[in-house]
Amino acid sequence: MDMSLEEASLDLGETRFGTFKRVILPMVSPGLISSLLIGFTISLDEFIIAFFLTGTETTLPVYIWGQLRFPAKLPGVMALGFLMLLLSLVLLSLFEYFRRRMNRIVEDQSNVQFGDLFKTW
Repeated sequence: MDMSLEEASLDLGETRFGTFKRVILPMVSPGLISSLLIGFTISLDEFIIAFFLTGTETTLPVYIWGQLRFPAKLPGVMALGFLMLLLSLVLLSLFEYFRRRMNRIVEDQSNVQFGDLFKTW
């Protein structure tokens, strides 16, 4: 990240929190969201590690594996799997919506002409 953007914001009188909120957070949010989605996906995939490292509290993958041993629990496990799939699709859809929205905002800001800066409403 270019430190001159943060310095410019501070030089123009913005507070540290305002600089974080208006400059830093919008720039790093795609990376944060991507890392959260990757971490979510990997945590569901790493069953063996979760199985061996689990203490007294079970994780969701270990719980699902434990329920698969009982045929009567199969409908509940399938419903849980569907809910996890639905949650994943909702998270991905939200991320895509905000990504497109941010791209549209950046394109609108880059199309501003120099003369437009001096027009009054």
